[in-house]
Amino acid sequence: MEILTPWVGEILVLGMLFVLNARVFWTRRTRIDALSILGVFSVLTSILAGLAWGIRFSNLGIMILSLVCALVNYRSVVRFSQKLFVDSYSAKFFVASILLLAATIFLLIIEINGRPVRLQTRRYNVDVEREFFAAPLSTENFPLKKAEEVYDKRNLTLYTFFNKDKKTENDAVIVFVPDVMAESLSYEPYFILLARRGWTVLAADFYKAQFDNSKFFRRFSLLWEAFALGGSDGIKKQMAGQSRARRFHEIYESSYRALAKVAEERYPGKKVFVVSDASAFLPEAKLETIFPDSRFMNLQSIPEYTTPGYGFVAQTNPIFSWLFLGKKRDKTCFEPSWCATQTIKELERFCFDRHGSGN
Repeated sequence: MEILTPWVGEILVLGMLFVLNARVFWTRRTRIDALSILGVFSVLTSILAGLAWGIRFSNLGIMILSLVCALVNYRSVVRFSQKLFVDSYSAKFFVASILLLAATIFLLIIEINGRPVRLQTRRYNVDVEREFFAAPLSTENFPLKKAEEVYDKRNLTLYTFFNKDKKTENDAVIVFVPDVMAESLSYEPYFILLARRGWTVLAADFYKAQFDNSKFFRRFSLLWEAFALGGSDGIKKQMAGQSRARRFHEIYESSYRALAKVAEERYPGKKVFVVSDASAFLPEAKLETIFPDSRFMNLQSIPEYTTPGYGFVAQTNPIFSWLFLGKKRDKTCFEPSWCATQTIKELERFCFDRHGSGN
């Protein structure tokens, strides 16, 4: 299945705001102003999008615009709830609606021009599954409980990318832990290109219960910290990632342990190839205790990968990539394609060495 992205939610909210503010041109007298309720729906949708995918700079801007539109239309909502007809729009309300419509159109243009570059899974014969788990922080005994209901605790999200043709399945499973400045879906084109060649990819996003470490707030707070250090230059400096490696060591280790357990249970007998990005790459001595007889690869070691720590944002988040990292939207997918090729070379060596040694 195709996984929805934050862009879908943002476009949905902006579409509602466009109709809400443009209605002053066609709503006539003796009509109940039912469209005024879109202001409330836009606020709720932007909040739900934040809960689903986390707060982002673009989402925050749209959320603020939604709130302003809802406040401007408050009296209209009250009149609608009382089933009163539209008499006339005041000059102030008309001007405010025009200004808010202009702001909405401006954001729509930015969002459409900065839409993600998606590789269609059906085109590549790839499928992706998303599952939610309740998982502890790193311990030797690592129980995983699948979250079946919405109200279940769900601090770990597991993505599985695989080729639908079982004949293409290869000897090793890839496990991937993203940097906390990104998330698994920030690497989606890379995973799809690997799965296209028959490699199964397991990727995990792990969060803690604290608000500043939650899915809703963690990535935004880290980016804001980096931005406060010097705007876009501060965000670029964060690519080094050494302080994050220490600060989020427990998060990364928990992610690796969870993935090791899933790989062992679902793919018995298969070797595991470990890939991570920037600060998520723990010392190999630590990784070897979790994944014996495995190989390890840091995407940051590939020179052509120019946004370590953030994922392939020129495809998955072009607006952020352009504003803060100076990289324009790249529909050629050169970097994820090249990184997938280099990863496959290492995978093939890994599998050849394994067979060559008689294991």
